[in-house]
Amino acid sequence: MDSTNEKQMEARLRDIFTIAKKNREKRASNFLDPAEQEIARNVASGFPDMDFYLDGGYENAERRILVAYPKGMEDEPFKQPIGALRITSRDLSAHPGHRDYLGAILGLGINREKIGDILVGQDYTDIVVKEEIMEYIGTNLLKVGNAPVEVEEISLKELLKPERAYKEIKGTVASLRLDAVACIAFGISRSKMAPFIKGENVRINFKTVKDPSAPVKEGDVISANRLGRAKIMEVGGQSKKGRTYVIVHRYISR
Repeated sequence: MDSTNEKQMEARLRDIFTIAKKNREKRASNFLDPAEQEIARNVASGFPDMDFYLDGGYENAERRILVAYPKGMEDEPFKQPIGALRITSRDLSAHPGHRDYLGAILGLGINREKIGDILVGQDYTDIVVKEEIMEYIGTNLLKVGNAPVEVEEISLKELLKPERAYKEIKGTVASLRLDAVACIAFGISRSKMAPFIKGENVRINFKTVKDPSAPVKEGDVISANRLGRAKIMEVGGQSKKGRTYVIVHRYISR
């Protein structure tokens, strides 16, 4: 995300907090990717009398909406503005992928920010969306690629439980720098990783980072062009030599 888009996102999120505060209500955003969620957390720090949560319809969702509200109103009733659709192909020989489903929905004229996670399964695919567009998709989504499809509404509790294959990697680093942890995650020497990062090939929580010494922390997702994606699952204590133990999950594409 460039600086102009980042400022626009900050302004939109600030408006959500401001209106929720003024009207003493809960107010929701559209779906945010992980980088935008980090911006939301930074914006929230400027509203000490406000609280918020992020929700993507299921645990560990990647794309999530923000719901902001004045402190003390956490128990106030609020209808979540998100729902779920299940898409089933009528062509049993067709196996559309994530990109196919996303392209078909965007082809209906729907903005990406209205769409949450797309969970591709063996027999059907579940999609989290803003509730306001559910009926429109259900009525107008007739094909994904060349395959005719059926669309039905499901509850969020019925969503597919995504399983991501990963390789667990344990190691130690002298410090929690991006280049040091990325070397462990992707099995590349530090001498090669540093210029790779400087070449704008690596992102932390979906935000491009050019500084190899940029700090990372537990829970951060590191994405690298052509290398894949990894998550820092645990930062432990220190070894006798003063190095920090880390556990990383590198995701394996299927």
